[in-house]
Amino acid sequence: MKAENKLWPLEVCRGVAAIYVVLHHSRQMLPHAIQPLLLFGQEAVILFFLLSGFVIHYNYSVKKGFDRADFLWKRFVRIYPIFILVMLLSVVLNIATGAQQAHMDVATFFYNIVGLQDSQLQKPGIGYATFGDNDPLWSLGYEAWFYLFYAIAGSKNFNRNLVIVTVIALAAGILFSFYPGKAYLTLFYLPIWWLGAAIAQSTITERIRPFAWGMLVLLIALGGYVAGSYQQISSSNNSIGLHPFIEIRHFTAAIVFAILWMAAQKWLSLKHFAWMEPLAILAPVSYGIYIVHVPLLRGVKFVLHDGLLSWLVFVVLTLLMAYLLEIQFQKKIVLPLLLKRKKTPALVRERELVNIKA
Repeated sequence: MKAENKLWPLEVCRGVAAIYVVLHHSRQMLPHAIQPLLLFGQEAVILFFLLSGFVIHYNYSVKKGFDRADFLWKRFVRIYPIFILVMLLSVVLNIATGAQQAHMDVATFFYNIVGLQDSQLQKPGIGYATFGDNDPLWSLGYEAWFYLFYAIAGSKNFNRNLVIVTVIALAAGILFSFYPGKAYLTLFYLPIWWLGAAIAQSTITERIRPFAWGMLVLLIALGGYVAGSYQQISSSNNSIGLHPFIEIRHFTAAIVFAILWMAAQKWLSLKHFAWMEPLAILAPVSYGIYIVHVPLLRGVKFVLHDGLLSWLVFVVLTLLMAYLLEIQFQKKIVLPLLLKRKKTPALVRERELVNIKA
């Protein structure tokens, strides 16, 4: 799966996952026959976590030095300018449509910036909603804290870091069972992101052991949560989309994706998937697609209501806005402005920009 600049199969997965989330949230505008196939938006987000852990560790673990401040700054530049702009766009659309959408106050804006937001309907103990009820924003809080942990732990000493992740996640899973809260939940989900890093370690070293250890850490954390939540699980009538089952659903999805990923690496040749490579064109705008589509969906529904035509308008607007956010705003304005230009050959600078887009 190695390539000179990009792992294009992962780029395909990233783009397709973003489009799937769009389809998931707009499924009511599509024919009823295909709606049951679009119920797995949560699983697509879990795939994002795995891809994120993989790409970060794949890029940074092979570097001679790990500059923590530089790493965090690049992560900030990658996420927050577009994040803030989309939240402001949500306010504009809310005013323009008169929708009076909840959770658009200054306090919620701040708590989203520091990564404390989550889906309040699915999990208990979540103090702060996603800004403007833009549901996809729930995952950004997790990503921000996962990056911080990686910066603290460092890119080396993979086995030591696995032990740390095990202890933290097991304790957090048990504590979340009895004292639900965002902090415990975020730390409990850390092994999902770290499983992506474990797959990267296995890919780099061409050994199965890092993946096996990463999977074991995930299972240990899940076991702690199930043990602590056993009474709730056995007596709850909630669906698998709500606590206490949504957490198990997320971990199960990570396990399935990881096994399929490793199996594909071992037994399938890339030539069998060459027909999918053009889909990698979606990867550079996948973050924009993911973060902006819900406010646009509400705006289009306000003007055109439901229907196939309004869905097509919504998709075109989402792709266009993602292009403007990622290519015109992020690449042409934000990156040159906020990233220091080093006196390096053009090829090296180009590869640095590829890494920051990961």
